Amino acid sequence: MKEKSYTVSRDVVGKQSGIAGLLGNLILVIIKGIAGLLSGSVAITADALNNLTDCASSLLTLLGFSLAAKDKDTKHPYGHGRMEYICGFVISILILFTGISVGIDACKQLLNPRHVTVTGLTLAVLCISILGKICMAWYVRHLNQKVSSPTLKAVWEDNLSDALVTAVTFIGILAVPYVQISADGILGILVCIVILKSGFTSFSENMVLLLGEGADPATKEEIMRIVTAYFPAKSVKEISLHDYGPENKLVFIQLASPPEDETDHLSRNFSCIKTEIKQKLQIDATIYWALPETLN
Repeated sequence: MKEKSYTVSRDVVGKQSGIAGLLGNLILVIIKGIAGLLSGSVAITADALNNLTDCASSLLTLLGFSLAAKDKDTKHPYGHGRMEYICGFVISILILFTGISVGIDACKQLLNPRHVTVTGLTLAVLCISILGKICMAWYVRHLNQKVSSPTLKAVWEDNLSDALVTAVTFIGILAVPYVQISADGILGILVCIVILKSGFTSFSENMVLLLGEGADPATKEEIMRIVTAYFPAKSVKEISLHDYGPENKLVFIQLASPPEDETDHLSRNFSCIKTEIKQKLQIDATIYWALPETLN
């Protein structure tokens, strides 16, 4: 019962983040799109396109957390937790496509510069965008402290990256009247580089999660510390971690088989080890004795 309530809490947090991101980014798309059209700035238009992708990311966040919260069934005995990873992977692809599109527009601006009109409205829109993204980043970080989700961590970092990109755009727009080169096109390329970097980082992280990774050194060390409080380190033959979602991780611990007259006595320690690993690491442990023929 306790596990179920934790899953629901994670689902609620994910939905709160997704809805807030969707509404916030939709507002930014509208005001940046209008400002970009009025000013003729490719950098602002590119930034608006980036926020449009963020809207799609927010929808995927909603979808990912909703599907991940579904109960286990006969076809999915380990649950649906990996849906978070799948949605994160799709989001990273969307980010990469956005970066490529922004880069193409920026190159066109460099080859055939268009006039950029700097107005008070343009600058006000950029200032609102910077503050909006900083607030969204703070909110997502606040929510993620409750669940420690890799997906929300990526969203938080993406919001901070967007705030930085918009700040650079703001500085470049101010410089437009005073420089002879196409500052707007150069800024568009810088925006493209930042978006692509964020996309590649997210892509690689989610790819690793989907393919599966073993226990990180810190987690493995903590598991060893817990086990060796009951058994000598030399008796630990293998520790294998299986990740079926952020809140559904399993660890299989193989121990060297003790003398037959001590098996029952030592097996009583298994329950203590499992409880401690679950409480400290939120990982379900399975502990078993190695067969004699598998020992070296």
